[in-house]
Amino acid sequence: MHFYVPGAIAGVIILQVSIIMPTLSKKLTSEDFGKTIRALWPKFFIFIAALGAISTSIITYTGDGGNYHLAISGFTFIAALTCYFVIPATNRAKDEDNMKKFNLLHKLTVWLTISILLTNIVFLFI
Repeated sequence: MHFYVPGAIAGVIILQVSIIMPTLSKKLTSEDFGKTIRALWPKFFIFIAALGAISTSIITYTGDGGNYHLAISGFTFIAALTCYFVIPATNRAKDEDNMKKFNLLHKLTVWLTISILLTNIVFLFI
């Protein structure tokens, strides 16, 4: 049972970055794209955080999985919430044309998302 949620997390991230975002960037004007991703990414990170919390709860209450599984689920929850809470500062930096700050915050969320993806894939094999 405890393997379903990390598989879903990996699947949602892959869907978002391989299908949804490229399609939006090709089909929307730059102004509409900007508005759309500002609405989409917070929901994405809250959804991933919720899945991380569900995974943590399942492992805790069923006793399925080990400490590594619990750590990955907890990391997923914390990292996704971190990304969520960084979004307003990232948007503000972009609006104020502070590209140094924007790039730093954007890279933080990208690397955390990649880490979430990779750790949840590893989850399935340990």
